[in-house]
Parts: sequence; C-alpha cells; structure tokens
Amino acid sequence: MDKLAELIALRAQRKMGVKPQLAVVGSAKQPDSKQGQTGAAAEAQKPGRMDYLYRESHFRMIRHIRRRWGCSMQVIIDQACFGLAGIEQLPDEQLIQLHKDLERAQECMRDGVSFEDAGLLKNRYG
Repeated sequence: MDKLAELIALRAQRKMGVKPQLAVVGSAKQPDSKQGQTGAAAEAQKPGRMDYLYRESHFRMIRHIRRRWGCSMQVIIDQACFGLAGIEQLPDEQLIQLHKDLERAQECMRDGVSFEDAGLLKNRYG
C-alpha cells in the first residue's frame, strides 16, 4: 500500500511541474538561479537535467510513435521500462535513449529491417 501511495505522489508531483521563474520587465536585476529556488525548481536547473516541458515532449513523441506503429514498438518501450511502472519513471538519459531507439525502430520498419538485426532488442537474461 505504501508503494502505491509513493507512486501516486510521484505522478502528482510530475503533473504539477516546475513553477516558472519570473522577473520584472525593465528590471536590471535578473533572478539568481541559485538563490530562492528550492525543491523541484532547483532540481530542474541542475546541469544535464531536463525541465518539465522537455520531458513531456519526449513522453508525447514516444506515445505518438507507439500509436502510429502499433504493438511492435511496445516491445522496445517495455524493454526500456523493465522494473518500472512506466516511461514517466525513466531517468532523463534513459528517456532520451528510448526516444532515439524508437526513431531508429521507425526507420527499421520503413526499410523492412528486423529489430533484432538492428540491435534494438536486448536479452535480459543471457
């Protein structure tokens, strides 16, 4: 039950996103990215960390590719999300890699190349 509560809280936190940093127009002083930020806002500003909109864009594109090409793409998604509740729990690097793999899988489907031949399917236990 605690695991379910954690997953619900995590999903709610992702839906709320990062609050925008606003500056007064015409002000000579810009908000300092390191001062005044706590929690998710400070976390999103770390180097190499995607912000909420970038992550949502990747989610939308991944879902679009899945809808367009059907169940064959789901195998690649399931492989990337093994042990997780869904793509929302993927770290940034793995999310980007999944998006790249799906784009490569699209090319394979257009060219008639199997996913195994392209190296997109990996063995978990062997």
